Amino acid sequence: MGAVRQILPDGVDALLDLVGGDSLRAVAELVKDRSKVLSAADQQTAEEVGCGAVQRAGTGAVLAEVVQLVADGKLNPHAVDVRHLHEAGEALHAVESGHARGKVVIEIP
Repeated sequence: MGAVRQILPDGVDALLDLVGGDSLRAVAELVKDRSKVLSAADQQTAEEVGCGAVQRAGTGAVLAEVVQLVADGKLNPHAVDVRHLHEAGEALHAVESGHARGKVVIEIP
């Protein structure tokens, strides 16, 4: 969190948590208004620190909505690399080794 505070001493405007637990407790401190912190990973910790939470749903309808948000330019998933399916192993290695600085997308023909 120190690196974020160095760049943004006043913290951030909003935060989406995808990890939960102690990580959520730590990053929640970066946002002044806890109503602008939303966890998709840990409803219990979100309630403990005064944040909002959403339940995830891996349905086609949810996926279609996310795709539409990206298509409309309202959501940027920060895809930094697009790999073909036969390169999935290399892509996974890049993510796991920490060399990916954003989302790596696997393109399925």
